Amino acid sequence: MDFIMQYALPVAIGLIIGFLLLSWQKNKKVNVTMLDPETFKKNMRKGQLIDIRKQERFNENKIKGARNFRVGYLKSKTQTKVRKDKPVYLYCDNGRKSASAAKKLYHKGYQEIYVLNGGLQNYNKEITA
Repeated sequence: MDFIMQYALPVAIGLIIGFLLLSWQKNKKVNVTMLDPETFKKNMRKGQLIDIRKQERFNENKIKGARNFRVGYLKSKTQTKVRKDKPVYLYCDNGRKSASAAKKLYHKGYQEIYVLNGGLQNYNKEITA
């Protein structure tokens, strides 16, 4: 009985608390707005337009006025070029990478983050149609 009270019970309680904290962290609501191409185009000039694709892809095709930053740079502590007090409009090729980057920016303290739903592929298809 001493073994259970001294070792097993504290370990079990620690595991339960760890599991609850992990579940809570995963379910935390992230304030990121997915925008269709038309809405994105209408509003992207109200904030910072950021392309997170590789430099080569950015050079081939981009939205006019966009700046190119890698996700690693956006996540870094030394990042100073993207302001937290202005809305951020993100895009990539298909929307998946920018949605993931948006969550990371939100956890770094960015409040207004907008992602181009479907990425540049969807934007080019919708805007030229």
